[in-house]
Amino acid sequence: MEEEELNRSIREQRQLREELAHIKSERERLQLDRPAPWPEAPSPSNILPFPVRPVASPRMHCGDPWLLDYLYGVPTEALHGLPEERVRQLFEFATSAQAARALRSRRRTLARYLDDTCQRLGLDARMLCVAGGHFREGELARELRHGRFGEMLVIDDDGARLERVHAAYGHLGVTTRQMQLDQLLTAASDLEGFDLVYSAGITELLDDRHCERLVFRLFQALRPGGRLLLANFRPGVPAIGFLEGLLDWHPRYRQDAQMLSLLDGVDYNEIASARVFHDVGQRVAFLEAVKYG
Repeated sequence: MEEEELNRSIREQRQLREELAHIKSERERLQLDRPAPWPEAPSPSNILPFPVRPVASPRMHCGDPWLLDYLYGVPTEALHGLPEERVRQLFEFATSAQAARALRSRRRTLARYLDDTCQRLGLDARMLCVAGGHFREGELARELRHGRFGEMLVIDDDGARLERVHAAYGHLGVTTRQMQLDQLLTAASDLEGFDLVYSAGITELLDDRHCERLVFRLFQALRPGGRLLLANFRPGVPAIGFLEGLLDWHPRYRQDAQMLSLLDGVDYNEIASARVFHDVGQRVAFLEAVKYG
């Protein structure tokens, strides 16, 4: 009896060794155990239909402005001759995902505020865009195209982005100024007397403490009756992680109450009204505050 159990145990061990040897040979044949070579970082154009572009400044980096151009469809000729079908599908996903649609909706909202300010004030309208990137909302603003405004100033900390703005919109009367974020957070800037001050996403770069300081400075740049408009993505947007990686963009998401709390550093006696509203898809929160007067 004991001899039978011993023989069975020997057979089981032999069978196990044979199975392990077979598995090992298969892994060697399939090269599963060979260390994979360290992959070279591919050019972005090998992954998505976007050209190689320089690394953007991290200080006012509200998403890569070159890739935002493609997501907006600007310039359209850059979309011609897309690579293989797999890459085409990735591009279609990037441009049709809810997060990408939210970016385009945000752009249209900013353009409407530009048009509304110009329509109300005409040639007296003074408007300021903070961390403007390539200022693509300006392309949708009809009043800007017709020159019915007094001043449209775009500030950013990257000279190359401002050159792009000047080349595209300088002939319309849009002006640019290179300014560091630190200057906005201190009293070093001389910005004042604007009817509209807005940013597409600078609050997404900063924690609440620095945001409150920035909002205070931007609110002081308004003239009485002027409006401050700040856009910030809300939490929980489907597939947002894809665009985070695509745009090299790491936003701080905020709920409505968190957006309103950014006004805590402003004297409430100076605020005529404040509200938070959303884009059509409920993916972007807009903080609007009007200066008393």
